[in-house]
Amino acid sequence: MNFFAHQDQARNTTRKLVFLFCLAVISLIIITSLLIIFTLSLTENSSGEINFDLTLATSDVFIFVSLGVVAVVTLGSLFRLAQLRGGGKVVAEAMGGHLLNTGTRDADERKILNVVEEIAIASGTPVPPVYLMEDPAINAFAAGYNAHDAVIGITRGCIHQLSRDELQGVVAHEFSHIFNGDMRLNIRLMGLLYGILVIGLIGYYIVRGSVYRRHGTRSDKKGGGIVVLGIGLLIVGYGGTFFGNIIKAAVSRQREYLADASAVQFTRNPNGIAGALKKIGGFKEGSNIKSTDASEISHMLFSQGLKTHLTGLFATHPPLADRIARIDPYWKGDFTTNSGTSASATTSNRISGFNTAASSKSAIDSIGEPGSEHIKMAANNLSSLPEEIIEDAHSSFGACMLMHCLLMELSSPATEKKQLAILADVLNPQQYSTLKAIRTQVSWVKRDLFLTIIHLSLPALKQLSPIQYRTFMSHLSQLIVIDEDVSVFEWCIFKILRYNLDQDTKTNAKSVDLDSAGWSCEALLSVLSYIGNTDEADAEAAFSHSQALLGLNKAIAFKAEFKNNTEVLEKATDHLKNLKPLQKPKLLKAMACCINADGLVTSEEAELLRAVASLLDCPTPPLLNQQKFI
Repeated sequence: MNFFAHQDQARNTTRKLVFLFCLAVISLIIITSLLIIFTLSLTENSSGEINFDLTLATSDVFIFVSLGVVAVVTLGSLFRLAQLRGGGKVVAEAMGGHLLNTGTRDADERKILNVVEEIAIASGTPVPPVYLMEDPAINAFAAGYNAHDAVIGITRGCIHQLSRDELQGVVAHEFSHIFNGDMRLNIRLMGLLYGILVIGLIGYYIVRGSVYRRHGTRSDKKGGGIVVLGIGLLIVGYGGTFFGNIIKAAVSRQREYLADASAVQFTRNPNGIAGALKKIGGFKEGSNIKSTDASEISHMLFSQGLKTHLTGLFATHPPLADRIARIDPYWKGDFTTNSGTSASATTSNRISGFNTAASSKSAIDSIGEPGSEHIKMAANNLSSLPEEIIEDAHSSFGACMLMHCLLMELSSPATEKKQLAILADVLNPQQYSTLKAIRTQVSWVKRDLFLTIIHLSLPALKQLSPIQYRTFMSHLSQLIVIDEDVSVFEWCIFKILRYNLDQDTKTNAKSVDLDSAGWSCEALLSVLSYIGNTDEADAEAAFSHSQALLGLNKAIAFKAEFKNNTEVLEKATDHLKNLKPLQKPKLLKAMACCINADGLVTSEEAELLRAVASLLDCPTPPLLNQQKFI
């Protein structure tokens, strides 16, 4: 199953989640109706005896209770989802995590940041911010709606206790959740289950208020019924917790097995993730997180974050022994492990039924399924960058200057002189001097590393204040339009930055299919057909070959007037981003066909195709030596 099939499966799992959620709500309606009927039927006669007046329990009660429960659960879920609209950082901050400074000199913090950067660049995804939880347990999570607002949360114990290889296995596991669409599913699960728990919260406040009134005033005979109602709603709330835990377990467990297998395929080192799991089993603190909010995100964690009773029923993760046995078939059951050991060839090739030998996949087939070759390439790419550029990418100001310099590198000498004049007016002398020094360093960077620099700079750029962000983007747009000719790659840089840095996260985009997106396909392929083809006839031929790969019921036509038209390109990518997952490979192959029409894919063309693919939520790993796109 590839990246696109996993994305489609995640959507189907969302439907399963909604079905289970509806069953839970129906159960709560029945339980609450019985409780309300019981409370209304409870009366007290003049002699103080308790009677049940069942005539008060009319059929209307069930209707009103049903409406009330649905309203409470719906409003509670909408409220929580609105809180979570900010994406992964909201979850990380709720867990008590603090954002790691990308320029930190702490050895442990630098270690985890390097691992995250390496795996992000190897997979072609934006580098996510890392949040550290000061907890001695060994655990981690990925949270967000998509790769662009994802964060990695990790405990201090995880960084301190695990070797670099083991950390790489854990981080690769979390990245597989990003690739497979699990994050969006998990965050929706948080919102829906909160709605179920609201009924219990109402019961708690009813009981608390009734007790306060009974202590503050004389006891009222009717007060007993209110207390009974409050206690009953508390019980219903525990019922909601029960249903919520079952739903989390039903949705999460199999996806953890999948993430483990994906991590092994990614790193080609089963001892990495297996070693981390063994250390959890042998570590005194285990993976149990002390945060009061741990129960809400337990399904997001790398390993079981809470001690649970009836483990087989409520556990959001498979047992450690089962996970280890699937990764290491020769494991003897000992939870002690040596750090940094490498896997034997025999063990490496027998992981969960997956062959971990290097494969000759195309670049498109590697989307969401990068391998160890990509990690090695990412490490080499990072090491080939000047140390000064790495440092600048880790600071907000330096990252802004890097983006300016990348644009100037794409410009002609005359245009660059105008761009420098603009920046000289808006920067103070010291800042301008820093810009010129960075510009010198960037001039030595190969073109195919531009996207790497952009992705590396994103965590620092995300720390800009709203005012700083608006100022930065304003300066960037001035540099782009100064020559009144916006190139496709200039547009890509601006669009990628805006897509990753804008605060508003749209979470309910409607899916589209290829047949209904004819104009968008037409516009995108018409623009890309001119990349590498200056002659209109050659561009039209490239378009004809590529559009045949879409398999549309209605043919689309080449539009010569769309050459270098970034406005139509923006409309097209915004629309096609929401294409159904299983249809995206056709579009990507058609895009690659456009670029490859002349039989030669330059590094600039490869980087451009990866940039456009990232805007379609299809993170493409860097192109390996001798690797083809399709």
